Amino acid sequence: MARTDWFSAAIVFSIVDNHIYNLGICNRITITQLNSTNFASMFHDNVYDVEELSPNDRSLFAQKYREYLRCIAQVAIWTTYIYFAVRLFFTLTTLDRTWKMWIIIGIEGLFGHISLNHQRLSLAATTKSPHRTPRRRLHGNENLPRVDVLVTCCGEPVEIILDTVRAACALDYPASRFRVRLLDDGGSIDLRDAIMRLTTQWNHLSYHTRGKQSGKSFAKAGNLNYALFSLQTEDPPEFCTVVDADSILMPEFLRATLPHLLADPEAALLTTRQYFYNLPRGDPLSQSRAYFYTCENAELNLLGHALDAGSGAVFRRDAILDAGGYPTYSFSEDWQLSLILRGLGKRTMQIQEVLQFGLVPTSLAGHLKQRNRWYIGHSQQISVMFPSVNKAIPEHLRWDIALGGLFIMTGLVTYSIGFVALPFLLVSDGGFIPAGSSLEVKIQLVLGIAHVASTWAYDWARSAHAGVPFAPFAHAENSWLATAHLYAVVRFHLLGSKPKGSFVTGSTANSNGNAASVSRFQKAYRDTLQSGALLNICLFILTIGAMVFATWVAISGDGPVIPKLLTTVAWPPLLHLCFLAIVNNWVPIAHLFNSPIYHPRDTRFITTEKGISCLRTEVEDELSSEKSFLGLCCTFVVPIVLLGALVGVVIS
Repeated sequence: MARTDWFSAAIVFSIVDNHIYNLGICNRITITQLNSTNFASMFHDNVYDVEELSPNDRSLFAQKYREYLRCIAQVAIWTTYIYFAVRLFFTLTTLDRTWKMWIIIGIEGLFGHISLNHQRLSLAATTKSPHRTPRRRLHGNENLPRVDVLVTCCGEPVEIILDTVRAACALDYPASRFRVRLLDDGGSIDLRDAIMRLTTQWNHLSYHTRGKQSGKSFAKAGNLNYALFSLQTEDPPEFCTVVDADSILMPEFLRATLPHLLADPEAALLTTRQYFYNLPRGDPLSQSRAYFYTCENAELNLLGHALDAGSGAVFRRDAILDAGGYPTYSFSEDWQLSLILRGLGKRTMQIQEVLQFGLVPTSLAGHLKQRNRWYIGHSQQISVMFPSVNKAIPEHLRWDIALGGLFIMTGLVTYSIGFVALPFLLVSDGGFIPAGSSLEVKIQLVLGIAHVASTWAYDWARSAHAGVPFAPFAHAENSWLATAHLYAVVRFHLLGSKPKGSFVTGSTANSNGNAASVSRFQKAYRDTLQSGALLNICLFILTIGAMVFATWVAISGDGPVIPKLLTTVAWPPLLHLCFLAIVNNWVPIAHLFNSPIYHPRDTRFITTEKGISCLRTEVEDELSSEKSFLGLCCTFVVPIVLLGALVGVVIS
């Protein structure tokens, strides 16, 4: 599980200014050689043979562009401050104030706040000495730390769960030093019997269940706490790994993740980026969440505050017990655990290596259902202020968690109101900005151009720093679902009963039906009316129509055309927001007319003699090869448009 766009607003607000560790490890070492006194005591006199691998192209690319990102983020922040200060000053001092002036500056401010928080995060991450997480490998087989691999499931297809279990059992790690525990909240007899048969091949595998707990007893958080507080009371491991039912771990998973926790005693949790083997070409719904992993969470990682994104997390068991286990007040238990650990002064990390592959929902309805669950979970953060909920949460953390959830909900409101309001503003008769004099208008136009230009430059620099191709303003991906998310949150809390089902990616409950099992008409109905995409289709048409109408009014009316265009439809910040509205609301339309093709499972894996599913080499290369891409809009179109607007200001 991971998040996008407006989540950074919540994160930046509550980032703690912790000390950043910067441990350097040479090519091939033993950890105790770094500091024979301190590390020997930290790791109970064990000597771990750790190899630091050479950095990959993405890491080198990030280092190359880090200084550019820092400078551009700082410029963008100050440009935003100056722009809004001047706009507010002229609005307050003009004698001809109109309601439209306040609405447009309010909408600009809401969207600007989202971008501003991303910029603050980048500035914080690139200003301090970064917390390094180079690629490492743990070698040897003697005296390695003991690990429990916790596979959580609740109603997924048995064959998918078994593939996950077999891959977990076959990890490149001594079988005597790790156990695989299947935690079945679906209470499946067929699954239990299948696991019992597998235990004859792998005696470090076991089956556990609380009975049928779908939608009950704190869902996944309760399932994991059952393992932590009930199953592990005798002979507890030092570390635990959480694996979703549909995630295939690579053989080197433990040897690639454990060295980071062993090298840093303050690190409580390490999360790994999720890759998806059935992802359709082009990723039209942004289901890979690459922007979150390579930009947002990568920058949080530099601060030592990476967010647990679900499957593939490895944690120090004692640290999680000290935090009270997995939080049960929210569906987004992994995200909430990260917030609590950070508040307790623990470090959380992320690595980008290709170490696991999972499934994404194969329908727009399934995609929406999955993300609705995330946002319901974030809305539940506000409940930590209630005495009945916050007993296990330290008092100083409650405000941070609650305000973080409130900011995430504010992001949903921003996109919902902003996208709806834009067409109506465009068809009104102008009056967006104070026009006391020609000089005032030119000052606001120049600052507006600078504000938009710095925002786009920052977006380019962030993509370059990540070394990953992104469409412009990928932080707003899936913002077209904001209204649907708000509706789901309101329905959950006020209008309906609590949702049932496992909410696990790849489960039968989450897939919302196979595309082959429904007619084209049924699929279109499900992806428009049932998923709320009809609103997006209307907004797309209305926004383009309103822009055409506003342009025609400016051209056909009396007086100079260029000043009228620049202060109405071509007002730079408004043009920028229209771009976001059109691009994002186009997503469900494109999905409706050109549905993505999800790869069949049998075309992505090969099966070994032991029945272990391994990703084909060409598929792994395909999913992990991400090259830097600046984007046509950033490279050519936007500079030309902004330069044209600046020329228009000069000659008008």
